[in-house]
Amino acid sequence: MNIHTKRLGTVMLAAALVTGGVTAAFSELHAAGGAAQTVQQTQVTLKWNGKTLQTKGLMIKGQTLIPVAALRDDLKLPVSYNTSEKSYTIGAGYNKLKITTGYDELYVNVNGVHTYDMQARMVSNRLYVPIGHLKAYLGIDAAWNAAAKTVSMTKSQLNSVSIKTVSLSREKSDTMNFDLKYPQLTGSQAGVDKINAVLKQHEEKVLAEIKKQIKEIGEATADRPYQFESNYAVIYNRGGYISLIVEDYSYFGGAHGSTTRTGYTFSLADGKQLGLGDVLKANPDYKKTLNNKLLKQVPASNGYLGDFKGLSDQPGFYVTGTGIVIFFQQYEYTAYAAGIPEFPFAFTELLPAGAKPLGK
Repeated sequence: MNIHTKRLGTVMLAAALVTGGVTAAFSELHAAGGAAQTVQQTQVTLKWNGKTLQTKGLMIKGQTLIPVAALRDDLKLPVSYNTSEKSYTIGAGYNKLKITTGYDELYVNVNGVHTYDMQARMVSNRLYVPIGHLKAYLGIDAAWNAAAKTVSMTKSQLNSVSIKTVSLSREKSDTMNFDLKYPQLTGSQAGVDKINAVLKQHEEKVLAEIKKQIKEIGEATADRPYQFESNYAVIYNRGGYISLIVEDYSYFGGAHGSTTRTGYTFSLADGKQLGLGDVLKANPDYKKTLNNKLLKQVPASNGYLGDFKGLSDQPGFYVTGTGIVIFFQQYEYTAYAAGIPEFPFAFTELLPAGAKPLGK
């Protein structure tokens, strides 16, 4: 899979979690040309469960950043560093935020899945993540007070379900590498078993299709090894609903492999899989609203190949804490190098004033 990461050096990155102090401005290395540029920053006060922390956050170009050191030392989130991979892992359980270093820029993912908003920064030799990562992936609510320049953090009120990773097929040899995983839920809600069946069936279909293609094109060899991976990321897990992404990667030799993404949004009460119309039920003209925006945005995408005429009847999407994200597959409308193009939209721009998403 495509991984783009920043070559910062093991020593600098190890220090990022323990060094203190910030200045009024910092020099940031940009991937293009590696030229240093001074960028203004504003310090942000951090609170955890009402207690003001000594560690400060930062605001840079309108983006609020939280130091990983505070997540480790004050919020007590697990943080580890893998020397061989040059990567940090933050959090525990089904959503572990992983930040890999050592290439051109930091690469952030959850369980191998990378979405449009996954970013991280090195500032004055310290590692920071955007405030949105706390709520989306780490189970931390973070409220921003612009007037006081303060972020108040508390533990998120998530659905009372447990999520574990199940392996459908795991095999590693000189010719083949299978690592197909999928999520399974445990909880008292009536829809849990139905949701689990859908997610398991998804991966079983993926495995069956892989075997079919191998039979058609021939077995792998040491000179032409095959690789198959499946990963997932839970993006929304609140209020009786859960929204997640499943990604399936296949490599049959050649220039590169391919990744297929599937978005699932479920009601825990009955296991119903929700479509975009269910999520945006308060706007009967949601498709027209989205198409008015997408018909401008998609053609402006990097690597646009043409032919976008509007959303299909069952578009790929997932739900976030503030809106939805529409996505398209590799090669669907953009070149391979563009990856999986994503287009985020806030509920406030899609629904009538005061209306709630998810049929609430």
